[in-house]
Formats: sequence, C-alpha cells, structure tokens
Amino acid sequence: MISLLLVNYRAAALAADAVRTARASAAAPLQIVIVDNSCDPAEAESLRGLADTLIVSTTNRGYAGGINDGRRACEGSTIVVSNPDVTFAPHALDQLAGALDGRTAVAGPALFWDDAHAWRLPPADLTTTAEKLDEVLATRARSWFEQRDRRRIRARIAFWSLDRTTEVRALSGAVMAIRAQDFDDAGGFDERFRLYFEEIDFLRRIAARRRRIVYVPAARCRHLFNQSAARDAAAASVLYVESELRYLEKWSGPFAARALKRLERAPYVFDALPSAAPIAIPRGTAVVEVSPLPSFVTAAGHVPTSERIDLPPEVWRSVGAQPLYLRLIDGEQNVVNSFRLQAALESST
Repeated sequence: MISLLLVNYRAAALAADAVRTARASAAAPLQIVIVDNSCDPAEAESLRGLADTLIVSTTNRGYAGGINDGRRACEGSTIVVSNPDVTFAPHALDQLAGALDGRTAVAGPALFWDDAHAWRLPPADLTTTAEKLDEVLATRARSWFEQRDRRRIRARIAFWSLDRTTEVRALSGAVMAIRAQDFDDAGGFDERFRLYFEEIDFLRRIAARRRRIVYVPAARCRHLFNQSAARDAAAASVLYVESELRYLEKWSGPFAARALKRLERAPYVFDALPSAAPIAIPRGTAVVEVSPLPSFVTAAGHVPTSERIDLPPEVWRSVGAQPLYLRLIDGEQNVVNSFRLQAALESST
C-alpha cells in the first residue's frame, strides 16, 4: 500500500486536485492522509470528504510538524509526502514507489510548472557549507556571481536532460516518496524548520545512513512553484531566513552560520528589458529560463519548439501580481537576452 500524506494550509481546492489526480496515478492500493494546518473550520470541512484520515491541527504545526503528525496514521510501506499544490500524472505514484528498494530510501519525480509538462522546475540545492560560501561570495563580487550563474545553468540543463532514474544528493520537498521504515529510522522531520529546509535536512540525515536518494524522471507532477512567496513575499522571506539560519547552525556550526550570514549581501540582478509576451525566440536558443527572481538564482526551464513563446495561463495565475523574469540561453550556455514580463493581472488586460 502507498500512503499519500498531504499537509494543507488554506489550499483545500488545490488539495482536492492533488487527491483526485493521485487516485488516478496509482494502481496500487492508496491511502489518503491529510493534515490540515489551516486552523479554519470551513477549510477542514471542505477536506473531510477527500481523505481516508483527516487530522485537524489546533495550531499551525508547519510542514515538518504536519508530516510527523500524519505519519502515525499512514499504513503504507511507502509514504508519499506532498504539498497540496501538486497534481500527479498517470502512473506517477506507482513509479515512485517502484523506485524504492532495499538500498533506496527516497524517490522524487520530475516537477513541472505547467499542466502540459513543458516547463521543468529546477533541481534542489543541498546547501552545504561550501555551497553557501559560494553563494555568499557571489553576492560580493559580480565576476563570481556570473561564474556561479554559468555553473548553475549547466547544472540545471544537465538535470533536465536526465531520462532515467538517477541517484542525486537532494530533491524538492514538494513530492517525495519515502520508505516508511527509513522515515522512522531517520526520526522523521525536524520540526524546528516550519517552512523551508525541512526536506534538505531530512535528506542529509537519510544520506548519512548510507541510504540512496533517487530522481525518477518517468514520474511526472505539476507543482505550482513559489506559492509561499507569491501569497505573502514578506512573510515567506522571514521564514526562509529563519529556517536557513537554523539549518546552517545545525550542519555548519553556529560560528560558521553567523559568519556566512554577516558576509552575505543582496544578490546581483540581470538587466531585464520590459516586455509583453509572447517573446520572439532567435535561432540558436537552446533553453528558455523563467524565474520570479531577477537574479535567476533559481529558474524553470523550457526547450523551445517554436519561434515565439508565452507562459501558460496556469503559470501566470500561480504568481498573481508578481512579475516574472525570462531569459534566453544559447547552446554554449551564454545568456542571450533577459526580459521582465508583465505581471499576470497586467497581462490579462
């Protein structure tokens, strides 16, 4: 049996789509466990008919706390932890569960921003001490920023090119299939991380036990990328900084964590031309990247198949009034041009 463990926070309509597509994506018996952190009776009532087990929290327990609470109700040997803003392609849950074995503890799917699965979401970062130092140095020297950006472009393209199950160091926490025994052996999720870094901390503890973590590109899911920031950018930023500091203190030590944060500056950004979609795609463009950040520190990617490109409506809806940044990458991983696109509400007028 597979147990789908979904943690909801004021997203019951999205959770309904997640459950509907999950049921269609699994031939194996599927148990639905939903933990509702909304602290809203109406939200809980709308979820009641979706789940085999509904756990209504009296306080917002955060993503990690919700997963730990829901684990106790999961009966499957595989637990798929998921955000509510995910939809599952046919066979996705079966493929994730099938990737787990005596050596493999965690499996993650290919994640896409759109319903057509044309815009791939970026790989996850492990954020080791060395990787954080690299990020900090890139905020203090433009040349370092540009070199790091080129490395990250190459890494994203390599990740998006994978076509078979591959061992990786990190996965997105939006959807992860976990062997129940490994979940318990690792001690579950660390509840000090209310939002952000909880999955990376968990995966590092899994890896420390010499258990494999794999990416399964045949398993496909759509994920509404960047939802926390789109709803409340200020609150999401505060939570991110708090969780990152706790994570660095845990894995790099308090002294290194505070030194790194003191050295860090705001990231450099790319010059972006204001533009209305669609964007003309010049010959030689290998990848189109789009990001909610003008630094493109993280970005979704698309291999163009036509001479003009526009973002799908569901991508615009997912970011609300927030602008997006789009850039064109050639076959040598050079940035050809960057654009600032109109916000979703503007683009519909």
